[in-house]
Amino acid sequence: MDRLEAYPRRELWFHQGRELVRRPYAKVHEDVLAACAALTAAGVAAGTHVGLLGENSYDWIVTDLALIRLRAVSVALPVEGNRARTEEELRAAYHLGLLLMSPGEHARRRPEQPWVAPLGAVDGATMTAPRTGTPVPDADAFTLVFSSGASGNPKCIMMSARGTVAAMEEYAVQLRVSARDAIFVVLPLTAFPQRLMVYLAIWCGFDMRLADIPRMHRALTEMKPTLVVGPPAFFDIVESRYRGLPEADRRRAERLRRLTGLIPLRGPRQRVRQRLFRDLHTLFGGRSRLLITGSAPARRSTLRLLEELGFPLHEFYGMTEVSVISWNLPGRTRHGSVGRPLLPGTVRLADDGEILTRFDPPRSVGYYAADARDAAGTYRPDGWVATGDLGRFDGGYLYVTGRKKSVIITRSGYKLQPEPAEQALAEHPDVAHAVLLGGEHAHVITALVSLRRPADDELRNGLERIVDDVNRTLPEPARIARLLCTEAEFTPANGLLTRTMKPDRAAIADRFGDRLLAPQETGEAR
Repeated sequence: MDRLEAYPRRELWFHQGRELVRRPYAKVHEDVLAACAALTAAGVAAGTHVGLLGENSYDWIVTDLALIRLRAVSVALPVEGNRARTEEELRAAYHLGLLLMSPGEHARRRPEQPWVAPLGAVDGATMTAPRTGTPVPDADAFTLVFSSGASGNPKCIMMSARGTVAAMEEYAVQLRVSARDAIFVVLPLTAFPQRLMVYLAIWCGFDMRLADIPRMHRALTEMKPTLVVGPPAFFDIVESRYRGLPEADRRRAERLRRLTGLIPLRGPRQRVRQRLFRDLHTLFGGRSRLLITGSAPARRSTLRLLEELGFPLHEFYGMTEVSVISWNLPGRTRHGSVGRPLLPGTVRLADDGEILTRFDPPRSVGYYAADARDAAGTYRPDGWVATGDLGRFDGGYLYVTGRKKSVIITRSGYKLQPEPAEQALAEHPDVAHAVLLGGEHAHVITALVSLRRPADDELRNGLERIVDDVNRTLPEPARIARLLCTEAEFTPANGLLTRTMKPDRAAIADRFGDRLLAPQETGEAR
């Protein structure tokens, strides 16, 4: 709140219906104070658990900041993962005194409890002391958040206020932020890294641009950010536009890329590069200085193309429990790696290759309530946090090679790490997502790919060649025996992607279970 007041002319941009609103931090400060008064009148005090259930909105941010000021505990409930749960179930699970919903979610549910209200309209709500659940045991825990759930059920995590401040101060130095910056926040605010970006903008006194996934590309162009952070799928539009060039220009550029690795800077062929550069300059709003991606490996082809066009994309690696672990930054980037550790001495490899990380102060203080039983596997007694990822170092750069839980155990007992094969298939420009399944999910090792267009013989033959290339690197028991293609889109809304845009392996196996377990046949999984 002190920082909001200290930077009154900085702005938060967001859409209200079709209107683009530019709200100065001075007005945000006033709105947060008003929200504090309304929450206090409803009975919220220090330590009260307040659930936030809704899509990205200005009211979400204002309420979150008000809860921080009141030293209450916000519970950031992902919308997609909680639609089927009743208000009473949410209250019991997370010790809620108050549950605030987006107007749309409130209208859909039509709750009658006095402790449930729309975000931004708390007047008249009355907090009721929860009869079940447990208050957070650590006073430093200011919010309950959830892991992505990409490799299992999402865990409820208690985030540290001291750890969050330490993270922001380090990010500010390494990202070299200034008052001229504006950060683009588009993934759900229930994902803690998105809130970290909001806090960072306020803490350091620069602008923020709040959007949502359905209109992210339009918002990106309209809002003109300087710092753009998003999942790899967010940047796929670049290659899509490249493929949309006139065929002659595209063939010429492809031939030059194969021969030289670059699109040349001279001669008439420069027009191809200039056209793409202008297109990207407009797409990113005309002011972007730093593009960062994470949550899943980026395509090498996308990284190369963006770099050649003057918009280098930098991969980072992190997890909700510890935030950023490592990242590539301008002047210190190696494609295929997730960069160098955020701080020296904060990352090491266990004997089995698992990536371990440790920060002081810790970024989180543990799992909450029922999830605490799983804490021992992540929060080790020696202070290190086990990521569940396997990795290696090369020249100071960290490489993530797979997930421990993703290992496929074949019927012959061979252990296969699926990520390298998935990444190879995902490099194909017509593949949106690729997932390898086997073990209890399929009779044989199966590559399931979600396509951007209908499969024809040329596309299918190209995918078969990739599978053949991958199989030549694998022993016989681990080879891919089956390729299934689908035009079904993987999205957070249908549950096949997490809210941070990672494929949900278990949900995908369940969705396509009939095909995966059926006798092998030619054709697509639908």
